[in-house]
Amino acid sequence: MILMLGAVAGLIMEKASINLINKRVGELRIIRFSGTNAKTVMWAIINSLSWFFLVWINGIHANTIECMLLISVSIILSVVDITIKKIPNELILLTLIIGAGFMITDNRLGSISINLIGFALGFILFLLPAFIGKGAGWGDVKYAAVVGFCLGVYGFLTAIIIMTIVLLIFTAYIMLTGKGNLKTKIALGPFMAFGFVSVLIINIMNSQALIFDLSRLING
Repeated sequence: MILMLGAVAGLIMEKASINLINKRVGELRIIRFSGTNAKTVMWAIINSLSWFFLVWINGIHANTIECMLLISVSIILSVVDITIKKIPNELILLTLIIGAGFMITDNRLGSISINLIGFALGFILFLLPAFIGKGAGWGDVKYAAVVGFCLGVYGFLTAIIIMTIVLLIFTAYIMLTGKGNLKTKIALGPFMAFGFVSVLIINIMNSQALIFDLSRLING
């Protein structure tokens, strides 16, 4: 059942990404991740397997459903940002609604100060690069703030570490292969989304057996 629901959601996600891209471009754009039956099937497979994996390791619980929805939104956001170098406000708002909604229903408001600090930290860290036009755009600033809110300050720091490592690896790859250099404009959304999703999965796994806790590392 989960595989089927995930596959159907994946097909809807593909349509949503196409609509979000077409709304923001004035000309026809070749969408790298859509346009053929094989690519449509990949949307279904990737989303269904991600949902199945989460249910397999954690069962059907509120935090599982929250993670499933946030991962699906992150996939759409990554595809759109890679294609047009823009992060739609709709996806940022949807991420915030999902995170805040499950925080309320899961009775996590007692620790909301950690989430608000994460929101402020995400906003501040990406504000200066966006303001001077170096790397980050305003969509990245808003998305970083929302990710910080959803994860809290410690989770956000973990996501940034993961994002930075993957970004450095990708930058080294494009330089070594001659596909780019340090001045090449790179969409940051997918890397931030990868860090975000990684921490979500870490949190799910921590709920079963503690494997990593950045707050313990920071606090000694």
